[in-house]
Amino acid sequence: MDYAIGDIHGCLDKVLRLLEVLRYDPAADRLIFLGDYIDRGPDSKGVLDLMLRLQQDNPCNVFLMGNHEDNFLTYIQACLTDEGASPWLAEPFFAGGGTATLLSYYPRLRNPQDPHLRNAIPPAHIKFLMQLPLCWTSDTYLAVHAGVRPGIPLERQRANDLLRIRSPFLHTPHRLGKYIVFGHTPFRGRSTVNRGHEHHRSIRRCSAREGRPRCFGGAQRGGGT
Repeated sequence: MDYAIGDIHGCLDKVLRLLEVLRYDPAADRLIFLGDYIDRGPDSKGVLDLMLRLQQDNPCNVFLMGNHEDNFLTYIQACLTDEGASPWLAEPFFAGGGTATLLSYYPRLRNPQDPHLRNAIPPAHIKFLMQLPLCWTSDTYLAVHAGVRPGIPLERQRANDLLRIRSPFLHTPHRLGKYIVFGHTPFRGRSTVNRGHEHHRSIRRCSAREGRPRCFGGAQRGGGT
């Protein structure tokens, strides 16, 4: 079975509980993570440690980039190139809850803008984040963090839209010929699947904004790229 999980946001205990509820079996199941592993919650470092273990235990698992990971990498790059993190580059990271991420790496944090904090982040975490793809496709599904720009072929989609779009994707058929499974935008009481020719189909879901990662149980495992 394929399971799509989105927007963990540093809540390690919640995603561990979710995997227990799913009775996740790496020999039979595939996990498709929709990004936003970090920020806001108390243990972003622990979440990334878990993602690395899940990647090692099951190479079929999929890990996508979210806008929060993109913001984190921009912050890290700013720390590498400047004496201090450039405020305009670091602001999206901190505005999205980045201080909680830094605290998970360095609990004695005093100055969130200190560029030397970059040294507390394991190289394996940075490598993992830098290698995250923007989307994943199968015969039936397109998985992406935020959505797509309607009317644009997948190969011409812009990274910023795949990571951050809300409207018009949420209200306009995309006509890409697949169900789109996405995170990013909270919906109360239903999952987020865009059918392309209609709007969103209601299926079971856990809400990230309520402190629980979203989960969508999809079709039986098939081919994907």
